[in-house]
Amino acid sequence: MKRLPSKNLAIPLASYGAVIAAIIISRTVIDREHALLLSAGLMLWVPFLLDHASVNVLRFDPRGLLRGAGISVAVLFLYLACLYLFSTYLGRTVKFVEPSALFVLTHLVAIAFPEEFFFRGYLQRTLGGGWGAIIAASVLFAAAHLLVICVFTGGSACGQNALTFFPSLLMGYLYMRTGTIWSSVFFHFAANIVYLSFRVA
Repeated sequence: MKRLPSKNLAIPLASYGAVIAAIIISRTVIDREHALLLSAGLMLWVPFLLDHASVNVLRFDPRGLLRGAGISVAVLFLYLACLYLFSTYLGRTVKFVEPSALFVLTHLVAIAFPEEFFFRGYLQRTLGGGWGAIIAASVLFAAAHLLVICVFTGGSACGQNALTFFPSLLMGYLYMRTGTIWSSVFFHFAANIVYLSFRVA
């Protein structure tokens, strides 16, 4: 396992703290839609401000994207198969709720892309880029979801967000394995849509 670099951790960790604090504060003073746009903007702007190499993260690699998409489809197919089997075992059914075009666009542009750019393209990369960085970025990713969601919802939704650690590991692996942020963006986006569109009833 590649070790995290011992120096220069202060800047990415401080930027993480500042971004998450700003997101939490914004949700208390402005409406949810504007807070979502602000958080997306912060996660895109901060890496460019602090690290000029961040522009290279956006380079498009079709082969890397296709490889990541293949892994993503396989993982999400397995998830849906397990969901159907588990719901059948419980005597329940899985219902598909068709998402609106705005819902899909929002999850791509304002959630999956900025979160992957910040957590994988900036934090994971600046923390060293190996498995140690994947785990560290995933802990930070899950902690951010816990902090932001728990402040505003609480209850079971709060605890469930700790589970974002596990798909975050896969997103980090996809970024490391394919060398392109677009593979992890694809999985993040597709996983969000699948998770929110298929409900056990």
